[in-house]
Amino acid sequence: MASTLPAFTDLNATWTFIQPGLEFILGAQNDQGVTSTMYMNCYTAVYNYCVNKSRRGSTPASIASNTENNSYSLAGAEIYNKLDVYLVQFIRNLKKTPQESFLEFYVRKWTRFTIGAVYMNNVFDYMNRYWVQKERSDGRKDVFDVNTLSLIKWRNEMFQPNEEVLVSQILDLIEKQRNHRIVDANLISTAIKSLVFLSIDIQDLKKPNLIIYVNSFEKPFLEATMKYYVNESSEYLAHHNVVDYMKKCETRLTEEISRANTYLEDHSKKAFVDILNQAMIENHAQEMYEQFIVLLEQKQTEHIQRMYKLLSRVPKTLDPLASALEEYIKKEANSALEELKNQTEMEIKEGKRKPGAGVEPKQYVNTLIAIYNQFNEVVVQAFNKDTKFIRSLDNACRSFVNNNVIAITKPRAPSKTPELLAKYADGFLKTSAKDSDIVDMNADNLMIVFKFINDKDTFEEHYRRSLAKRLISGTCKSDELEEGVIHRLQEENSIEYTSKMTKMFSDMKASEELKLKVKEKLNQADSSNESNNGLIKDFNPLVLAQSMWPFRHVPDYDLNVAPELQSPFGHLKEVYTEQHSGRQLQWLWNHGRAELKANLSRKGKPPFSFTVSNVQLMILFAFNKQNSYTFRQLHEIVGTKKETFEAHLLPFTKFKLIDQSTPSITDDTVFTIVEEYKSKKLKVNFISAIKTNEVRQEEDEASKEIDEARKTYLQACIVRIMKLRKQMKNNELINEVLPQTSSRFKAKIIDVKRVIDLLIEKEYLKRLDNETYEYIS
Repeated sequence: MASTLPAFTDLNATWTFIQPGLEFILGAQNDQGVTSTMYMNCYTAVYNYCVNKSRRGSTPASIASNTENNSYSLAGAEIYNKLDVYLVQFIRNLKKTPQESFLEFYVRKWTRFTIGAVYMNNVFDYMNRYWVQKERSDGRKDVFDVNTLSLIKWRNEMFQPNEEVLVSQILDLIEKQRNHRIVDANLISTAIKSLVFLSIDIQDLKKPNLIIYVNSFEKPFLEATMKYYVNESSEYLAHHNVVDYMKKCETRLTEEISRANTYLEDHSKKAFVDILNQAMIENHAQEMYEQFIVLLEQKQTEHIQRMYKLLSRVPKTLDPLASALEEYIKKEANSALEELKNQTEMEIKEGKRKPGAGVEPKQYVNTLIAIYNQFNEVVVQAFNKDTKFIRSLDNACRSFVNNNVIAITKPRAPSKTPELLAKYADGFLKTSAKDSDIVDMNADNLMIVFKFINDKDTFEEHYRRSLAKRLISGTCKSDELEEGVIHRLQEENSIEYTSKMTKMFSDMKASEELKLKVKEKLNQADSSNESNNGLIKDFNPLVLAQSMWPFRHVPDYDLNVAPELQSPFGHLKEVYTEQHSGRQLQWLWNHGRAELKANLSRKGKPPFSFTVSNVQLMILFAFNKQNSYTFRQLHEIVGTKKETFEAHLLPFTKFKLIDQSTPSITDDTVFTIVEEYKSKKLKVNFISAIKTNEVRQEEDEASKEIDEARKTYLQACIVRIMKLRKQMKNNELINEVLPQTSSRFKAKIIDVKRVIDLLIEKEYLKRLDNETYEYIS
């Protein structure tokens, strides 16, 4: 290249001067680079031509004569056209060597060409900044900066004529890579990136555009990917099990995503992943579902987790899996509970348990807990606490907890789970329980099952009744434990749910204060010789609010208070009346107990300690006066209904504390207390042997109270809704009532309709027609 710059007015001379430099810049001379001198000469020649050619006029005289209006007309069109023609010829003259593929040739030449285009763009910098910019601002969309012009010519002359073979070889190389053959990944990456650079919007060069990349590569690439993995997955599953297939999927997905990150544009990545998911996962989800139950049965948590992670890539495929889990849990639970029921029936047949005895609450609840824990562990470990599967577990638990062969003893009968759960709680909360028997019983298990029961009001009623018995009998293992359980029940529901239980504790504390005052009165009576000569060592009166406690006065138990007890009972009434004037006291003789000492042992041995009911206490007090009574005499002294009296008397004869003159009891049968009691135990509990219908009566009373409470709750709910809405159709009202009752119990439509009729009778509502009700204000 000559070092003498050409005349700035001569286009041909200027082009002849810079063309050899362009050859070196673009790598036509065996990739030999351009020297700095050559580069600067080219830049200067172009600059001189554009600057001087732009002046108006051609002589100094003309320039001088127009000093006031001197201006420039930007030049560049002639040299721009020269460059346009040159680039076309240059690209067309590029030839690949015989030993290289077109892809290798393309990448090699593209890499060198684009480097040269950048430098060449700098050579024509002045033209770019002035002439090109002005032309484009004037609306010439067919004029570009030199770098963009170079890319457009490459697209038109190199890419478009060879598009099919280039993309085919790219895809072929990608498939070889998938088949784990060694390939030059740089060829794939560079070729694909070139398509991004070539995606030029000639209307707006700054606007992002991937039209060539998408149409020429992305679409065929996604189609090829789908075809490849559809074939491979089907072929692999035909010769391997599902677990191996899932491992294969994991490997394939990791490989593909890793490779895709090196050559795919972000625009393609989601569609690419969706294709992989569809071909490998969604298309074969059914095979995974079929294996899922097998994996659950084999407790293969690791493989279940693998299945979940794969299917979670296509969220809609998780729904059938969650449904399958729910149904499997129900099936396993029903099987376990059926087995427990059969085991209980077998123990009854073998005489290990009493006839008619039901399933032990501890065994029942522990079975429920074992099922929950088993599958909760699966949900936590295999399903990563996914809310979809937590919901499946909850739905399954709610189903088998409320409806199973043990809970439902006959069609349409209410579930016995709430009652059994209350008995379970009673088992570990009372002092009589042995530590070895309650080692696996706790409040956590109680709350887990409680969460799933539908009829929480039924549990509340039975739990409150057992709590009441523990409180009045002093058999609470710990007040802190009791209050802790109540607090957790309150957190799960509301303050209203536990309000009666809380008031029961308040009554117990108030009774303790009352006890101290009565004791003070008794001490004063001792000092004034009004006492019972110290016969009563301790007196624990309990005054209970009738509306809060589940106890009712039973006329069958009306007792004649023994003279020895008249003083403390009188002082109790006196003290209480002073504190609360106008209140009435009713004695609940069927509740409570007494501890007494009996000097019926041999001389030198300690006296016996008897635990007796209030009726039994009056019977034994009578024998302090004489040793024998007829049945009629003893009954007249003690009082109560005859059947009740006999039920409390029989434990004494059974345990040989009192002798009975005849095998069958008549009014004249004589009962004599023994002079020496020969029990091996110093502490004897006579209450446990009392046989009455109280248990059945309590169950009936509890059921009646639950029904009444539900009726009241439904009435309040309906009135509240109707007061707000004024008028509602029947179906609309029922649909609004049912969800509002679900936190306490599962209301039946027939019950709602009966309460509506009741409210119409009470004139809270009136019926406008067969389907519409109106609130009466």
